[in-house]
Amino acid sequence: MKKISLVLSLILLLTGLLGCQQKEETKEPTITGEVTEIPYTPEEAIANGDIVNLHGKTSNLQRLNAFRKHVNDGVEDEIRITIYTVEGAPIFYDLDYDGEMIQYTYDNSHDGYAGSDQGRKSTSCSKFVSEHEDNMVKYSLSGCSSEIGDTFYFTVQE
Repeated sequence: MKKISLVLSLILLLTGLLGCQQKEETKEPTITGEVTEIPYTPEEAIANGDIVNLHGKTSNLQRLNAFRKHVNDGVEDEIRITIYTVEGAPIFYDLDYDGEMIQYTYDNSHDGYAGSDQGRKSTSCSKFVSEHEDNMVKYSLSGCSSEIGDTFYFTVQE
């Protein structure tokens, strides 16, 4: 009787272990807060003419200078600034100047760490501001119709 109980106990134990392993193998992966694939690579962004900040290295900076000049001269222009997070997710800053106002759209919808603030948001702004400080140029927007304009900031070394 002891042998039968021992054998049954071992069978139940093994069945339980195999059942747990099987559950782990079929378990769907959870990807909370992780970027599994970069939907828009830095190489694509640069080739498309985006002003790209990849962990401090800036590409296509001449487009930002041209945009600033166009805004100062009242000439229509549009740019996209793409900044990549440490995890590799792109965050987009789209500026569309119609000769009078700047339509600004902030898009962090690909950032898995954005939390409840994730998504696209837009506002209109009247000024594109550049400030020189400590060998840096800090760009921002002012005269915006909402606080969304406060999400735009871009700093480059002179």
